[in-house]
Amino acid sequence: MRVAVLRCERLPRFVTWEIPDADSLFDDDRRLIDAFSERGVDAEPVAWTDAGADWDEYDAVVLRSTWDYVDRLPQFLDVAAAIERSSAMLFNPAAAVQWNADKRYLDDLDRLGVPIVPLVRGTGADATRIQESIAEAGWHELVLKPAIGVGGSGVVRANPTTLGLTLDASAPDAEVMVQPFANSILDEGELSFIFLGGSLSHVLRKRPATGDFRAHGIYGGTVELTDADPADARAVAAMLARLPYELLYARFDVVRYGGRLAVLELELIEPMLYFGRAPGSADRLADATIARISGA
Repeated sequence: MRVAVLRCERLPRFVTWEIPDADSLFDDDRRLIDAFSERGVDAEPVAWTDAGADWDEYDAVVLRSTWDYVDRLPQFLDVAAAIERSSAMLFNPAAAVQWNADKRYLDDLDRLGVPIVPLVRGTGADATRIQESIAEAGWHELVLKPAIGVGGSGVVRANPTTLGLTLDASAPDAEVMVQPFANSILDEGELSFIFLGGSLSHVLRKRPATGDFRAHGIYGGTVELTDADPADARAVAAMLARLPYELLYARFDVVRYGGRLAVLELELIEPMLYFGRAPGSADRLADATIARISGA
């Protein structure tokens, strides 16, 4: 059995820290490859931009640290489609990847009955409409995000007054979405529920650094393994059950909003899964992948 663990050859343009060289790996990738090796599976890292890659040589391709796809999305989607046309199984499937690459998927989650943090979307040219919608909703603290992005890139906190300046300064055709700021991020934190092979593997609590609002490690935030409240775990499992895709892995980033958990982000492409903080989790993903390949 042979598996390609897909990674990037460079980091997205907004990232300032260094990528490991060709002889080193991101921690999640290394742990997953080691788990495959322990099970007798020949797993190797492959850059998704490697034009010489022959996908027919693999039984499966697992998308992992492909973080620079946001800089070259059409090319990335073409590669995903090419893998799916080969004899290799792609995890997650190309349809789920294409859907999840643009934050319009949040609109679909809402239609599917999955609670989300409410949003208004548009471009800089829609500034007046966006501001009118925000005033009607009564939102006083805001977060603005690009429609396509990873790792908190381009995310800014605003109020109704500063939002207008931010929208005016943005590219007129660049789509953004505006959401109310969920204050629970500052106390309870953001919770990440990680599902592997369809089952809940582990839960992480992420809190922003003092003076920041982004619950992400690259901005100084903290990440810790936590025990899931049983009711919360059931609520997020019900969210997963509403998705129209058969997924190998999924990460739901949720916050408490309006008295219930609501989705901030759903990560189906290249989420960090924090294997190092959850003993046995890399093994669970390796086992789930092998089971999918074997048809078990």
